[in-house]
Amino acid sequence: MSELVKYLLLSLGPAAVILFILLLVPEKIEKWSALLWKGFAGLGGIFRCAHKRYLKHDLQGRVNEFVKTLRRQVPSVGPTKLRVEWVDPSVPRKSIIDNDTVVLRLRRDDPTEHNFVHGAYLFVSGTLLRRPKRYLSPPQKEAVDLFVCTKLLEQEKPAVVEAFLEQYLHPKTEDAKSRVSIYVDDFAIIDSGSLFFPVFVQELEYLGDKVFGKRKDQLVITEVNGLIDFLKPIANRTIGDQGDLTFDGEYCRFGIVIVGKPSKLLTSVEPYVNYIRNDLVRANTETIYIIARAENAGRVEEICGRFSDDYACERKVNFKKLLRYSDRKELALQHLVVLRKRGVSIIQPSESGSQ
Repeated sequence: MSELVKYLLLSLGPAAVILFILLLVPEKIEKWSALLWKGFAGLGGIFRCAHKRYLKHDLQGRVNEFVKTLRRQVPSVGPTKLRVEWVDPSVPRKSIIDNDTVVLRLRRDDPTEHNFVHGAYLFVSGTLLRRPKRYLSPPQKEAVDLFVCTKLLEQEKPAVVEAFLEQYLHPKTEDAKSRVSIYVDDFAIIDSGSLFFPVFVQELEYLGDKVFGKRKDQLVITEVNGLIDFLKPIANRTIGDQGDLTFDGEYCRFGIVIVGKPSKLLTSVEPYVNYIRNDLVRANTETIYIIARAENAGRVEEICGRFSDDYACERKVNFKKLLRYSDRKELALQHLVVLRKRGVSIIQPSESGSQ
């Protein structure tokens, strides 16, 4: 990229370079445009309609940027574009899909912060995990929408979080014993270990990619519950714990490999290679998540290279994670590589051995 920028700078001048860079980050243009319209809205008079344009560009820019960030962790997450359309108060709020764009229809007369909250929730509920949601229970779907929308607003628009709590989260989790409330709490635990988006959401996406013949929804719902129960103790694990890191379900089959002992890496990567070959590959594990400190990324690449014939590298991402030791906690930069077995069948039987 730096060489391309230098070439454009010499050939076309600074203005062309700035324009080129802006075209690469349209969500930034949306957010800057929102600030401009916000300024106009404060002038009143002929700029009375400016606050609607401010909300439109603010929502489009922030949601698009959140999705762009999310796609670094889960590349298969759906449409990356958002467009807002205003409708009369008598028309229901809704979201529709137009090619690769999500169109949100919001009411003109709603308060600005409420419109932002409604728009964000409609976007998440209408687009995130659209394929796997066909198989999830209503409480599972609702809890995923609530949790992800909360993360979106916390990251992009903290000022409207209170409105979201009042409009959506508190009413839907008022009963602490409801399935929705329990799921939201479970997701918070999984997310505290930085496993919600890169592992849980990714596995749901893989689930949605599969086509089931004689579908057994309850079996899938039970498996998702098992996936949640499996990830919770891993999210809370203390360095050195020896808990199970392999999930062998009917439809989700994956293993987490934590490369955490420098003494092993200094001598050889063979212990990790042997474990993957003997325990995961032989068990027909579909996805392998390899996690290590960022400074050991090179050694992780060496491990992955040993399985390139059977597993494709889906993505690599760095993220910060709180490591729990017996006597302390430490925030460290982690390196994640996701390996996906080549040739995973799209059509899946609904039950093992079913006739």
